[in-house]
Amino acid sequence: MNFILQTIRKKFQYLINLCATFLSQIASAASVIILTPVLLSGLSAEQFGLYGVLLNVIVLSSVFDFGLNIGLLRKLIFNKEDAVSLINTLFFFFSILFITSIPIFYLLFSVDLIHTGNSYFFFACVIGVLILQNVLALFFDVIIQVENKIYVGKIIRVSKIIAETTVLIFLSKQGSIQLLLIASVGINFLYILSLFIFSKKVVNYKLSLYNFRFSTLLSHIRYSFWYFLNALAGAMVFNAQVIVISGVVGAVMAAKFILVTRFFDIIRIGLTNFTTILFPFLAMKQAEENYAHIKSMFLKIFKRVILLSGLTLILTMTVGQQIFKVWNQQADILTMDLYKWVAIFVTLVVIDNVPTVFLNALKLNTYQTIIAIVQGILGLILGYIFLLEFGLIGVGIASIVALLVTNFFFSPIYLLRAINKKLTSGHIK
Repeated sequence: MNFILQTIRKKFQYLINLCATFLSQIASAASVIILTPVLLSGLSAEQFGLYGVLLNVIVLSSVFDFGLNIGLLRKLIFNKEDAVSLINTLFFFFSILFITSIPIFYLLFSVDLIHTGNSYFFFACVIGVLILQNVLALFFDVIIQVENKIYVGKIIRVSKIIAETTVLIFLSKQGSIQLLLIASVGINFLYILSLFIFSKKVVNYKLSLYNFRFSTLLSHIRYSFWYFLNALAGAMVFNAQVIVISGVVGAVMAAKFILVTRFFDIIRIGLTNFTTILFPFLAMKQAEENYAHIKSMFLKIFKRVILLSGLTLILTMTVGQQIFKVWNQQADILTMDLYKWVAIFVTLVVIDNVPTVFLNALKLNTYQTIIAIVQGILGLILGYIFLLEFGLIGVGIASIVALLVTNFFFSPIYLLRAINKKLTSGHIK
């Protein structure tokens, strides 16, 4: 009877987490769908392109939490005894690291690597603060996830998205990127404060510089190294292209690319939710050495995601194109050609995400991460070459080629071999 109740409880927890995650994704999707046309009308094409580039800089730079947040989740699941020291060490490390990044951004903007006009110091400060806020939001959210309470962080995030979207719609009429960024800083502060309050209900800790331990930091950096490289590879695949496009062919072309990728980000993130939220659960199963259950779960989810991705590709190539044209009334032939290639790429990415999440959760991601770095570098090199040769669609083609020759086939094969090895060595639960 206890076993049945425990099973029902675990299933119920998964469903709550999944529903909350989808609610968060629906809110994000609605925000993009509503906000993008508003920003397009309120900002010039060049301003919209710059705003999109800056947002991508924030996302790209946020990977320089060095994978410590993902490592924190596993550490708190496997070893809660060092929670207070580890939480304090990471909090103050992040705070110092990203405040000191402001001079670096000032230098990058002043040499016109990203054209921001003359407001170098303003943009450097705001971008530095927003990156810190992104990292700290993930940091406190990870603490909440320790007890597999993903739904708490997602509900808070939904409230933040609604508030931010409302404020940005109102401010977009002013046509000022500066105002939009300042508003995001203010709303993010309240968002982080809410996460902080709820995280303390999961882990009993107090933030104090006295609890900072340099030895703890070095140990955790070594522990999280491969998570950092994996996140860096992901940033190269999904965010760095915008900066390359902006530098090579200008902000207007970057704006076209951003419109297409934003539309597909909604689909990509929505379809990967099924697997991503399993990270804490998989880590717990690994702690139990229950590799038979992990293998069964992977095969089941992998098959379902392949089927779901195939159906989604058919929809995006048919009715999806009409929806995109209505949503983006400025869509031209060039944009629609890019749309088709990105649709194929996103389908492949969603399938590839399943073994990637399993490998990361089980900390079997060393080789997969190395190949992911190769994928990111190859995608950027081919993207630059194909951009000059074929235009914007070249970036989409390059992304597909880079994925197919690297992780797409390697990850599922390597994962199954690793699990089978565990099973034959005595981990047969």
